Amino acid sequence: MKTSAPDSRLLVWAVLPPVLVERIRRHYNLLYGNGFSASQAFAQFLSEFTSNTEFRGRIEAKARELQPIIFDSADPSWGLWPIDPEECAGIGFLLGMSLEESLNECLAAMPESKLALLEQEVSDCGKSLEEIFIEKLIESKSAAADPADRWKLGD
Repeated sequence: MKTSAPDSRLLVWAVLPPVLVERIRRHYNLLYGNGFSASQAFAQFLSEFTSNTEFRGRIEAKARELQPIIFDSADPSWGLWPIDPEECAGIGFLLGMSLEESLNECLAAMPESKLALLEQEVSDCGKSLEEIFIEKLIESKSAAADPADRWKLGD
């Protein structure tokens, strides 16, 4: 789920289990109509996050709890998420910001050969680093869930 805030220069990536992405989209479409955008969802989340300390505390606590599970690509689990789709979206936004903050460390630790391949992939497909990392995370978790299908992911 790619989301931008009202200021289109700020791009925020949500890190979410694939099964939740569609559920969140359906929720927002039912609640606000098909014209409701990811940018509006992020703006709404940000407003609630900054004005409601109880909501912010719940979202931050759950994101901290889920972060080590989500970013462990060898673990097929996505952890236990709340039922509320708006809370799920908010947690995804915080995890996306966490991913963005950790990208430099990850890139610095990457071998030159993998760095060159990643640079080529960004250049060839026109996707952002965040989008590529999220796709690779989803692929890794899927492969960890079903090792028999690992060959299908192009490892």
